[in-house]
Amino acid sequence: MNGPGDWPEEPGIRFLVRSVLRQGSLCGPEAECPDHVLRCRLCGYSLPESIDACPACGAGWRQIDVSHGPACPKNILNDALESGNGVLVRRCFRILNAKQIGFAITLADITEEEFRVIELIDAERSEIGKDEDNSAKSFQELLLRRLLRR
Repeated sequence: MNGPGDWPEEPGIRFLVRSVLRQGSLCGPEAECPDHVLRCRLCGYSLPESIDACPACGAGWRQIDVSHGPACPKNILNDALESGNGVLVRRCFRILNAKQIGFAITLADITEEEFRVIELIDAERSEIGKDEDNSAKSFQELLLRRLLRR
């Protein structure tokens, strides 16, 4: 492996990092998910369309849970994070979190592969920050956004 371009692309490291950093915008609330699933808490019956009562057991709408379905981007990301590349990306985010809360981490503590992913995470975070800065409508909004990122 010579660089990020040499990493396997199923799912790709860059895709995973971008998706994790933007996971808040991958899909809205469960009820607005394009692939939502409704499931009865009493009998477990599920179906994709809206219902007022469970057709299997007659439970009322208060017993019906709405959740993200299997084709929801959030669930696809969660599945991808279980792959080999996903485990690496999760580990790198944990390393960065440990560093942020005060753990001393040196290059001797991480592998070269982890270091490359951490560099990629930093670059993607910077890119997201630039995108947010470019969308600011005023100088005051730009300053506020930069202060909130610190």
